[in-house]
Amino acid sequence: MEPITAAILAAVSSGAVKSGIINDAYEGLKAVIRRKWGDSAPINKAITALEEDPKSKAQAALLDEKVGAVKASHDTEVLQALHQLVEQMKARGVGGEAVAKIQFNMTGGVVQGVAGAENVQIGSMNFGAPPKG
Repeated sequence: MEPITAAILAAVSSGAVKSGIINDAYEGLKAVIRRKWGDSAPINKAITALEEDPKSKAQAALLDEKVGAVKASHDTEVLQALHQLVEQMKARGVGGEAVAKIQFNMTGGVVQGVAGAENVQIGSMNFGAPPKG
């Protein structure tokens, strides 16, 4: 499962989104996704569908597919927003083990790195100008 899907699923299924305890970071992630791919994009429709039925494995699988289709886990802005959401969730004890497994390794002055969750493998990701060599 993509780390974005895992975080969104944990956020909506825990009730933390409805209660508002992680609302700023959650809405921040959604805002970045809407800005990148548009309000009517399949990824946004999949998020809405999962929010409406957070216990649905089919909706979670659909979101995971749409996240992968647009390569959202490779986008620097999305990863920054995801990092904020995950840190807020961890600080408030939301999402349990699923969120605890999402780790970020960031380096450099501008966010660079890899985000991963259990059963997710991401090879090498490079952001910005290629190294001079």
